[in-house]
Amino acid sequence: MAHGKLRYRPLPLIASPLEQHGHAHGHKAHKHGSEQPSIEKGEEVITVQEQYDATPAFREREEASSIELFYDLFFVANLTTFTANKPIDDKNTISSYIGFFVLLWFTWLQVVVYDVRFGIDSLFERFCKLLHFGVMVSFAIVGNSFDPSSPKTSYVSMRQLSLIMMVSRIVLICQYTSVVYWVRQHRKITTPLVIHVLALAIGAVLCLGFFFTFTSKSSGKAYIGWYVVAILEALAVFLSSSQWKVVGFKHTNLHERCGLLTLIILGEGIIVLTKAMSYVTKGENFSAPIIGQIISATLIIYFLYMLYFDRVPNPHIHLPSWSHNFWALIHFPFHLALVLFMEGTSRLITWRNALEMFDVIYEGWNDIWLASNDTAILADGFTQLGDIVLEFSEADLSKFNITGYLTDLTNEADGATEGAAVAAVEILVTLVNALFKFFKIEASKKEVKKEAAEGLKVDPLTSLQNAIAVYDLVFVYFFVAAGLTLVIMALLMVVSKRKKVLGDWLGVALRLALGVGISLVAIVKTNFDAKDSFLSSAWMLPCVMLGLLVVVVAEGVLGWVLPAPRKEGGHGEVEREG
Repeated sequence: MAHGKLRYRPLPLIASPLEQHGHAHGHKAHKHGSEQPSIEKGEEVITVQEQYDATPAFREREEASSIELFYDLFFVANLTTFTANKPIDDKNTISSYIGFFVLLWFTWLQVVVYDVRFGIDSLFERFCKLLHFGVMVSFAIVGNSFDPSSPKTSYVSMRQLSLIMMVSRIVLICQYTSVVYWVRQHRKITTPLVIHVLALAIGAVLCLGFFFTFTSKSSGKAYIGWYVVAILEALAVFLSSSQWKVVGFKHTNLHERCGLLTLIILGEGIIVLTKAMSYVTKGENFSAPIIGQIISATLIIYFLYMLYFDRVPNPHIHLPSWSHNFWALIHFPFHLALVLFMEGTSRLITWRNALEMFDVIYEGWNDIWLASNDTAILADGFTQLGDIVLEFSEADLSKFNITGYLTDLTNEADGATEGAAVAAVEILVTLVNALFKFFKIEASKKEVKKEAAEGLKVDPLTSLQNAIAVYDLVFVYFFVAAGLTLVIMALLMVVSKRKKVLGDWLGVALRLALGVGISLVAIVKTNFDAKDSFLSSAWMLPCVMLGLLVVVVAEGVLGWVLPAPRKEGGHGEVEREG
């Protein structure tokens, strides 16, 4: 064959995860042609190389494959779809969001911990990966109707989700069983793998059992079993991997997969933020507060990137087993906090833009109200204002119709009567409701359904108050998530460096202190006046951004003033040669 000519090599039906010529992790093969040391055993002469070869070694992969990254994209796309279809607007929706995230993330984790240790490209693995893709797509389909708070009305989707989880476990059982086949002659290796299989098998059986507990008459908390199963499965895998090092996570790309998912979540946060910013462009409302929100949101994401990836373990510096395990598991609360942080950031940008537009509408309404006492002139002015606002808001005129209030206004003798004032206020509230509807600032869907079921006709003012109340919850989870993100990054910083100096500990202390402080800002909600004042200001995002800036600058200064450990650190850190 001519040099340089490439030929397609077909994939094997099933590939061994073992090194073809090697030994356990951490050993180097002897150079070809070198004389092998030997040990005499009776009449047999066994070389050291043969002893090494007698211990099976799994192939080392410190870089994620393209199909593994493709799977990560399915995860984030799934989460984005769920967020878009199930906005967080009350306590039930945020608990549903967290619950769905638990199931989705731990399903992702189980696939990842298999891939990073045993995933070798073959037709069998490609087929299994296709099934895992199908599981993720099924999560997206079921997620639209996922509502554990209403088991009687959503029992069908909860049954479907039980089967989806069962299928994902069965696929993993098949994959681990194939690994057991390759190492079947080595009991020390088959034992932890059998534990993996048993844990997943028990989980699959339990998920099948949950299927039958969800009925149109069920009102219990059986769905909690999902979360228990997902967490216990992960603990079984990680604890057995710690006990038997040969199936541990040293010399794998587990830390890279966690880091890449973090990067993808940050990237998805950018997409969500740009969508929120698109409303600013439509309104051509580039005031100083709005520009400040955009700059703050952009810097928040950039600072988060720096604070995380500057402390990601260097691929060539391998952490102890417990550090690998803790590093992976602590990413669950970290990714959850990060997702809520990004979601809250985008919603606060939208909120600020809506308040800016509200000020414009109120100013126009007030000018009209004070300009004349003649109800006909007032009605004409409000009509013009209404046409502008309703056209901008792309409002449904059947829901946001001010004609009746205009009629009530013109029926009054003049603008000084109480009836005229009531009609004028109703016009303002209706227009503001239309504006908020455009910005997707609405009352919780559960509240709207409840009112519709009871046949209640909600007045515009109550509707506006219900919509604004949603942002009380956004206010709380934004600051709690922002603070927890910093706190967990402090824990990651502790784990990711084996040799820490004073500067590292000061950085950890600063992250913890600011993280706790930012979380405690949510307590402001207990003071109605303080909360309303802060919520209506333009300082929520800048405050968090400035807190992150303090950490970034302080750690940068500490890095220069105090020496760093030799040959250790994350991306972006200088490795000192000894």
